[in-house]
Amino acid sequence: MGQILHKRAKTTSLVRQEIQNSEKSINFMAKKHNISWATAKKWRDRDDSYDKKMGNARANSVLSADEEIVICEARRKTWLALDDLLDHLQLAIPKLTRSNLHRCLKHHGISRVPQEMSPKKKSGKFRDYEIGYLHIDITEFYLNRRKWYLFVAIDRVSKMCFAQLFDSKTLDNSLAFLQNVMKFYPYKLHRILTDNGTQFTYRGMPKALHPKKKRHPFTQLCLINGIKHKLTKFYSPQTNGQVEKMNDIIKSSTLKYFHYDSIEQFSSSLAKFLNYYNLQKPLKSLKRKSPYDFILQKWKQYPKLFNKNPYHHCLGLDTYLPCF
Repeated sequence: MGQILHKRAKTTSLVRQEIQNSEKSINFMAKKHNISWATAKKWRDRDDSYDKKMGNARANSVLSADEEIVICEARRKTWLALDDLLDHLQLAIPKLTRSNLHRCLKHHGISRVPQEMSPKKKSGKFRDYEIGYLHIDITEFYLNRRKWYLFVAIDRVSKMCFAQLFDSKTLDNSLAFLQNVMKFYPYKLHRILTDNGTQFTYRGMPKALHPKKKRHPFTQLCLINGIKHKLTKFYSPQTNGQVEKMNDIIKSSTLKYFHYDSIEQFSSSLAKFLNYYNLQKPLKSLKRKSPYDFILQKWKQYPKLFNKNPYHHCLGLDTYLPCF
């Protein structure tokens, strides 16, 4: 079996052993094997003939050992994506960059998320649309032994999210939510995708219970405002997966992370999270922009898509006039 040597090695294991066992001078052995005197002297003084590791024991880095420990612990606790981990740690470690963060994770063998923690699912790609395509869904949770319903809407393109809390998922609540959604988004809505719940359509009801020659009020309200109401296929919840994912993000950032003594506390925490998500959180799908920054960019490029100036989302009085 061939011997594996360092790529810059000048001698083999047999040559090294010969140098160690020979009674000839170091000069003689160096000339015989065409190597330097220092190399021959090194192997004469060694007790073995194996290569040693080259370079520093610790990779050169602007990060201190303590900072690397913090980075590694944060990685193992959260397994956040590289860009998200950078956003969270950069405030505490200003000299941290994307490149030295990646080198640190790679040096410690945690640059890749374990396969069991990141199952890859094949999914289709959405058709390209302009802003104004909303996904709407209802998620439920229990707080103090009472059931609550959270109506959630998210824009497919801008990722801007709106959510509202209700004590029941009735038709009246779905209509009230839709009206608030249209007031919240500063641009024109052209499509809304929902599942086949009775709050949104008659499609999931038995045909015998369908009101004759009558549209569902939710669909009717969409048509009045120039919005096309689309429905997911039966047994295909992945079609509305974007809002399903947003439901999980909201719950994991609020209900699964904090304890609430009352629904008022949860409502306040929900509002704070949505403000952070919409106005500050950089998203990979938006090239590290927040949804609000993305909307402002669209406002400058295509102002005709908007009903009013999107700066009304910032703090202060809404003094901006509608634009048409």
